[in-house]
Amino acid sequence: MNSTPAPSPSSSSASVGAGIFYRAVWRWHFFAGLFVAPFAVFLAITGALYLWKPQFEEWKYRDLFNVAVPANAAPLSADAQFAAARAAFPKLNPSQFIPASSAGRSAEMQFGSPYSRERISVFINPFTGAVLGRIDEATRPMKVLHDLHGTLLTGTPGEIIIELAASWAFVLIVSGFFLWWPRPFTVRGFLLPRLGAGRRALLRDLHAVPAVWLSVFTLFLLATGIQWTKVGGQWSRTLAQAVGEWQPRETSASAHRSELLGGWSPYLNSKAKAEQAAIVASAPPVDEHAEHRRGKSSSGFIDDPAHPRISLERVMAIAAERNVTDSYAIALPQGPTGVYSILSDRNRAFTRAYVHLDQYSGKVLADIRYKDFGRTAKFYTFGIIAHEGQLFGLANQLLGLVTCLGIITLAVTGVMMWWSRRPKGQLAAPVAPTPLFQTSRGAVVIVVLLAALLPLMAASLIILVLLDFTLGRHLLSFRPTST
Repeated sequence: MNSTPAPSPSSSSASVGAGIFYRAVWRWHFFAGLFVAPFAVFLAITGALYLWKPQFEEWKYRDLFNVAVPANAAPLSADAQFAAARAAFPKLNPSQFIPASSAGRSAEMQFGSPYSRERISVFINPFTGAVLGRIDEATRPMKVLHDLHGTLLTGTPGEIIIELAASWAFVLIVSGFFLWWPRPFTVRGFLLPRLGAGRRALLRDLHAVPAVWLSVFTLFLLATGIQWTKVGGQWSRTLAQAVGEWQPRETSASAHRSELLGGWSPYLNSKAKAEQAAIVASAPPVDEHAEHRRGKSSSGFIDDPAHPRISLERVMAIAAERNVTDSYAIALPQGPTGVYSILSDRNRAFTRAYVHLDQYSGKVLADIRYKDFGRTAKFYTFGIIAHEGQLFGLANQLLGLVTCLGIITLAVTGVMMWWSRRPKGQLAAPVAPTPLFQTSRGAVVIVVLLAALLPLMAASLIILVLLDFTLGRHLLSFRPTST
């Protein structure tokens, strides 16, 4: 896959080492490419479609998202809008209320967990209180596409497969860049295709040249995509937390509790904790048996006239006082110790806000902003938004689309090169003179660094190295040739 042949062994130990390293890299680039190619095409296609989620949903749900603005009419209070939506679905547990972001937009109420496919979004006309309709998350086209892209619609098994393919894509890019680097350096064949050098050379250049130009963007997509994964994502967050570079723990609503007579936070000093505990101990207990008799779970959004919550209007006033920019969601307290959480639009990275309030007193328990995040968390905060094409508008979407089309080109041309060169009926894996772990210290160092950041790749690599050691010499293969 490179126009420059592998260095031939000679009396020079440096030359021998270079040749061994080159062929070892080529061999693993080949195996990684065969595995990654179909997933790369799949992820590029589904990712390219998902980039256009805002435009698609604005069109598909235009009658739910938009309302006519009556002349000289003021919107109903947030609490009246909330009550209208709740009356329409009395048996469902409300989880979030999203105020209208502008005069011509509807308000939204979410029932069920915000992160669950069972979530239902109900849209309300803020001027009349009329329920405009609902969207079931399980059948929302872009949600289905999102899950197809991330889990193959199979849950954890699909998520692991996708993560494994993404992890080996890192190996593919790093090894490919090494293989494609011209020796000696030339622009043609590396940064520009050789249009008059023959079919094989042109095919190689259609694989290599776009890869060079798109390598930074592809690595960015992989790095931000891995953050969502079950194994690598959790591992990276653990590492970031260990060095103090992740989000403050107080961004999570679960880090805070509302009590009947005021706010309480696990981050208060011991004296303050003792004082709060004494206050809470003297408060009348919540009659959870009465809640069950009224048919409401103590873990849901509970109405308790004896201990009223602050109004949504008050929550919105606090958001304005705290300069939380539109649009934002109000996560509703779940249970008697839950909190109100004002959560700014996730697609506006640099104005991200997490404001948690005591549900009874309105006391601010935490106010966390983007500036409070660690460097790793900041990267992933805006990186995930850019990954979805929403960081800087249409230009971001077009850049993402070009990258996706380039990834498809790389996968297709890579397979075409292999298919055209392989002897009929043979796998034709490039020969490595010895198993990978005996070839070169440089190869081992690179692999160890990648494995330290990509746990799934590390686990699969151990298996593959053992297979290569025991079966590698029996695989049909070919030696590198120049184009």
